Amino acid sequence: MRELIRRLSLSDRVSDSNNGGVPRGCVPVLVVGIGNEECERFVVRVEALRHPLLAELLEMAAQEFGYKQEGILRVPCAVHQFRKALTTAAVSKNY
Repeated sequence: MRELIRRLSLSDRVSDSNNGGVPRGCVPVLVVGIGNEECERFVVRVEALRHPLLAELLEMAAQEFGYKQEGILRVPCAVHQFRKALTTAAVSKNY
């Protein structure tokens, strides 16, 4: 399980100098963290965003930043919460 999350997150990090760094069918996501927590960047398969836990986080992002975010998609939640949602989505593949 840990290997799956590692593959989805920093190992597939989007390079700022490489505009083509995001694989087809994926979207870069910046989890902005809560409080003093640092931001972390993920590359997420688009289908995974249909999972109810990730959809809920996307709704939080829309409420916080609006529906017309430009550039990288920002999600306001704790990094561990986002990782847990990714793990659940990957295991269930119920999207």
